[in-house]
Amino acid sequence: MTKFLIGLLTAAMISISAPAIAHTPTQPKSALVLIEFQNDWMAPDGGINAQFKDRAQFDASKANARKVLDEAHRRGMEVIYVTMTLDPSFKVLGQAKYGLRATMPQYKSFLGKQAEIFPGFEPREGEYVIRERTGSSAFGGTTLDSYLRNNHIEDIYLMGYALHLCVESTLRQAHDLGYNASVIYDASAAFTREQQTSFVNDIAPFYGRPLTTAAFLKGDL
Repeated sequence: MTKFLIGLLTAAMISISAPAIAHTPTQPKSALVLIEFQNDWMAPDGGINAQFKDRAQFDASKANARKVLDEAHRRGMEVIYVTMTLDPSFKVLGQAKYGLRATMPQYKSFLGKQAEIFPGFEPREGEYVIRERTGSSAFGGTTLDSYLRNNHIEDIYLMGYALHLCVESTLRQAHDLGYNASVIYDASAAFTREQQTSFVNDIAPFYGRPLTTAAFLKGDL
């Protein structure tokens, strides 16, 4: 009994004298999210490339996106690729009557080489690439939300294709999930100038922040 009491007393003294371990809160990080930088959209012979009626906007988006990606690498930001790679059966999309889930099988989108990442934008070793996806949003049926939360990423910068489709859908869902989302809209492209203008003026301010490539490069984070 005496040995037991001595043991308890010794343990208590050690506990009192031991220095407390400091826990420093993890600082939130930021990530650049590239949405569908794939041949189907970006290659001249891509199956859906011809949808970009405003070719000047599209060409500018490619040049700007390259600058943004280079700057993100320079800053050591997380870079995440969200792609879509489908099976020829398109079973994952179900028997949709309307919308993109109905039209993608008709256009045979995101199959084979069409689903590959466009040359010049290949991921670096260790960068996270999402291929399985079932929705227009980058969060739709993917691990994006889990990856961001597990890596303490709260601020995300979106760019990609098409601006008024998958990028907008991602922005809306990012807002509802609690992320601080910016869209680098001139490193993205809509089909027409009117669609881009409507996104910047009527959509983006309600769900996040529209941002230019120049502002991103200048450091307006």
